[in-house]
Amino acid sequence: MLKTIIFDFNGIIIDDETLHFAAMRESVAGFGIDLRKEEYWAKYLPLDDMRCLEAICRDHSIHLTEAERARVLEHKSENYNQALGNGFQLFPGAAEFIRTAAVRYPLVLASGARRDEIESTLVSAGLRRYFVLIVAAEDFVRGKPHPESFLLALERLNMVARSAPIQPAECLVVEDSVEGVRGARAAGMVCLAVTNSYPREMLRAADKIVTSLAEVQLDSLQMLF
Repeated sequence: MLKTIIFDFNGIIIDDETLHFAAMRESVAGFGIDLRKEEYWAKYLPLDDMRCLEAICRDHSIHLTEAERARVLEHKSENYNQALGNGFQLFPGAAEFIRTAAVRYPLVLASGARRDEIESTLVSAGLRRYFVLIVAAEDFVRGKPHPESFLLALERLNMVARSAPIQPAECLVVEDSVEGVRGARAAGMVCLAVTNSYPREMLRAADKIVTSLAEVQLDSLQMLF
């Protein structure tokens, strides 16, 4: 039985993956790295900023000092926040689905994005109050496809829930990335994939694939369990 829904953030709620790419591309250009969009989507999109930077530098044989790494990450964050300040776009159907689902299930967010980015966006969109808790990049060590973020989200939910502990098999994860789908399945959770970032054939490990949350009927999700 479905008892809770765990959402990814970037690529599911907010349509900002191109902003992250542009901010990271500009931030690493000073090291002679010409980051291409195809490369970013294939390798780095599911990673949080620190792991993304580390992976890019490793793949391009660049070694950064701690000071350089901190400076690049700060620069990337500034670039992203500046772009976000010009206005952000939610994916069609995301806000409506969240509001409807929150009436029946506790909602949790598990993302590799920074907490301040998540919080400020959800508040601006009027969606923060629908989430019981948020697990952000600062809260875990191993990113997707490792299941740590999803399992941590469930652990923390069970700590505040007043009902019997929810089991992984009773959780639905809403994801857009290949690594996110793998992480959800590794956690023993059911996965709904949305083709916001990757084509359907790359997300086939998910239990259900849709082109938009606008097409999802909440009652139909129980059939996945």
